[in-house]
Amino acid sequence: MIILLVGWIILVMYPNPFYLASSIYRLKNPPVMPGMVSEYARDLKNKTPMEIEQFVYTRIPYSYDWEVYSMPWYFPTLNEALSRDSGDCKARYLLFASLMEELDIPYRKNFSLTHIWAEYEGKPQTALENTDESMLTIDEEGSLSFSLPRPELSRVRRSFVQAFWEVMPVGRKYLLFTGFPLIVGFSYLPLPKSNRLLPSVSFLLPAKKKELSRFAQPER
Repeated sequence: MIILLVGWIILVMYPNPFYLASSIYRLKNPPVMPGMVSEYARDLKNKTPMEIEQFVYTRIPYSYDWEVYSMPWYFPTLNEALSRDSGDCKARYLLFASLMEELDIPYRKNFSLTHIWAEYEGKPQTALENTDESMLTIDEEGSLSFSLPRPELSRVRRSFVQAFWEVMPVGRKYLLFTGFPLIVGFSYLPLPKSNRLLPSVSFLLPAKKKELSRFAQPER
């Protein structure tokens, strides 16, 4: 029953499981593409990292993945992020990191329980982007460092509820709950006995037994 319930949840959230698999892969290998943002970079050449970050916030207004991609969590490509003109921290990270690399400005990748961001020298800490929230950091050389996060648990809970449930389309919610009683009821149905489902093969046994007994005779 548990396997069926988990499978049903995944199917409702991701009718095409490829998007979930690709998102997990991109989380590990974010598709940062400096060459794609060269035109933006020319206009931002003399800007500070903080000004570049503000440009990213303006270029990609914040929206949840449910609202943009009809999925609870999706890691887009940079092309998808730019073509949709909105997205969450993952889309903003891709654009910001691509600009930083195109402009040859060092930065560090930071991951928390609910957020991903690029940290640069002199970046002010915020409620979401600070050392207490950070769980994984990848520096300019590609070295990984882990730390035990100390987030504000009430904020984390609100973030998950809002991102995964509150903005979830009503139709998906109905579909999700419709499947639960059906799966639970199906799991409690009595299994039919095998001898009622399979045709009897007893008529084959005598002949097979005689054939086997002929080879089983001991040598004298």
